[in-house]
Amino acid sequence: MKNKGFTLAEIAIVLVIVGIMLAGGLGAFRAQTDSQRMRDGRAQLAEIKESLLGFAVQYGHLPCPANPAANTGLEDRLANLSCNLAEGVVPWSTLGISRAGDPFNQPFRYRVSLDFADSGPPSVPPVATDSNQTLGANCPVGSVAPQGMSFMLCSRGDIMINATAAAATPLAANVVAVVVMHYRHGPPNGGAGSTDEQENTDNDLTFVSKLRVEDDSSSPADEEYDDISEWISPSILVSRMLAAGKLP
Repeated sequence: MKNKGFTLAEIAIVLVIVGIMLAGGLGAFRAQTDSQRMRDGRAQLAEIKESLLGFAVQYGHLPCPANPAANTGLEDRLANLSCNLAEGVVPWSTLGISRAGDPFNQPFRYRVSLDFADSGPPSVPPVATDSNQTLGANCPVGSVAPQGMSFMLCSRGDIMINATAAAATPLAANVVAVVVMHYRHGPPNGGAGSTDEQENTDNDLTFVSKLRVEDDSSSPADEEYDDISEWISPSILVSRMLAAGKLP
C-alpha cells in the first residue's frame, strides 16, 4: 500500500514557502508602520511650527530653545531675558504642547535666530539701545521695533537650509527658526551618522533638508539620512504678525 504522507523534501518546500510568505508579511507590516510613524512625525512638526508662530504673535518674539540636559521643556532664558542657548530642543512646556518626542521618542532639535527671540525689557517708548533691539544688519542703524516686539519688517534670520552639507547654494536663507526630527537613527553622537545628519547636530547655522537615503552596506561611507526638517522664514513670520496687527 502506497504511503500517502509527506516526504521530508515536500515538508521542506512547504516550510520555505511559509517562510517567504511570513517574511513578506513582516516586511509589509514594517513598511506600513514606518509610513504611519512618518505621518505622525510630520504632523508633530506642523503642530510645533504653528505653536512657535502662535507664541510669537502672543509675546512679540520666538521662544528660546530648552536645555536638553534639563529635560523640563522650559525655554532657557537668562535673567536679562536673552536666550542662554541658540540651539537645543523644542521648549514643549513653554509652548503648552505635549512632550516633544518624535515617533521614535527622540527629541525635536530647535534652533532660533537670537534677534527674533530676545525679549529684554524695552523703554517706553522703546529706543535703539534697548536689549531687545538687536535687529540685524538688514535694518537701518537706529531702527526701533514697535513696543513689545523684538524684530521688524526689515529683520532677517541667520540660519541656512542646504540640500547637502557641502552645497554651495542654500535651499532657504535668512531662516528665523528650524526644527529637526532625527527620526529612526536619532541624533549622531561622537561623529557617527552621515555627514548630512551630522550637519543637523553640530550647533552651527547650517542645516540639511533632503529626501531619505538608506545606507549602502557595500560602501565604507555612511550615507544614511532620515532627518526631517521644518523651518520658519522671515516672510511667514512677518505675514503672521501683520495679520495679527503686531507689526505696522
